[in-house]
Amino acid sequence: MDTLRALEPLHRVCQVCNLWPWRLAPPPDSEGILLRRSRWLELYGWTVLMAATAFTVYGLFQESSVQERQDSESTISTIGHTVDFIQLVGMRVAHLAAVLEALWQRQAQRRFFAELGEIDRLLSKALRVNVEAMRLQMRRQTSRRAVWILWGYAVSQLLILGAKLLARGDRFPIYWISYLLPLLVCGLRYFQIFNATQLVRQRLDVLLVALQQLQLHRKGPAVDTVLEAQDDLDGAAMDRLIAVRLVYQRVWAVVALLNRCYGLSMLMQVGNDFLAITSNCYWMFLNFRQSAASPFDILQIVASGVWSAPHLGNVLVLSLLCDRTAQCATRLALCLHQVTVDLRNGSHNALITQFSLQLLHQRLHFSAAGFFNVDCTLLYTIVGATTTYLIILIQFHMSESTIGGQ
Repeated sequence: MDTLRALEPLHRVCQVCNLWPWRLAPPPDSEGILLRRSRWLELYGWTVLMAATAFTVYGLFQESSVQERQDSESTISTIGHTVDFIQLVGMRVAHLAAVLEALWQRQAQRRFFAELGEIDRLLSKALRVNVEAMRLQMRRQTSRRAVWILWGYAVSQLLILGAKLLARGDRFPIYWISYLLPLLVCGLRYFQIFNATQLVRQRLDVLLVALQQLQLHRKGPAVDTVLEAQDDLDGAAMDRLIAVRLVYQRVWAVVALLNRCYGLSMLMQVGNDFLAITSNCYWMFLNFRQSAASPFDILQIVASGVWSAPHLGNVLVLSLLCDRTAQCATRLALCLHQVTVDLRNGSHNALITQFSLQLLHQRLHFSAAGFFNVDCTLLYTIVGATTTYLIILIQFHMSESTIGGQ
């Protein structure tokens, strides 16, 4: 079972949602899966992309005119409705970016899985890794994570819908449906990124275990037969270290392909999550300000918090996964310098030095289309930016209330 077959259910769902334009075709002489070009899937993707673009452009004018009529009758906040409108547009733009990137970077996606196949072959031949068990474990973990994420989305959206239906406003179900559809597609795109990152980390963990078990020099009695056996062991250990180095070089290239495949999606969706978190924090402030401590008001506050929970969870999981995967390279460097080496052997020292320089210069990093690196520092950036813009929105709200009171 290869990696494509292990993730076949995910790819089938992504085909329906225009996030995987390849057709999965089993070859006649093996048990793997080949990626074949499907013009129907590409046509389907471009059609949905154009239709979604037209709907987004139409919504820019239609929704703004409707909001103007409602704002004249609303008493809560004109800025609040504007923030909601920006949040909806941001979600639609993130959806368009995900579909466009899936079509535009389809060749990079193909090379990504081809490189993973080459890495697995090296792991199986040079390091004697049970690749089949590793892929089976990946499939089980993917299914389990998919169930938990789907359950979280369902519970949060049902709670939001129930809370908002109790409020006044007949247009919320329409707003919710138009927001929910791109939200699910963007959530699936996040799930693709999570799985791609997990595939990289799984192979880095295998390299880490291989380095921890490696010894280039074993001390023993000075007997000829023992020395010959030790030379054989040292030669095998050198071959394993060379294999680890080659696999790491391929993993570094795979991370570069991953950034190409999903960089634009990470940029747009993290930006959209920032808008959603800021918008819901602002609505929580408005509900607190006008709250009468009734169960209905508390439910609205909880609904705004739950609305931002999927967005916050996506950013949190993405940052932690990318940061921990990048830290695997640092752990590899630490394990490399703990390997027992014969200091008098020049070939051992040269190989260790070359691998150290490789780890130093070929650092793993996950980039959002080159604009910023995705790691734990992203969380601090989003918290700081959300606080800043929330204060600005509150100041505008105070000014709006003062002008309305006059």
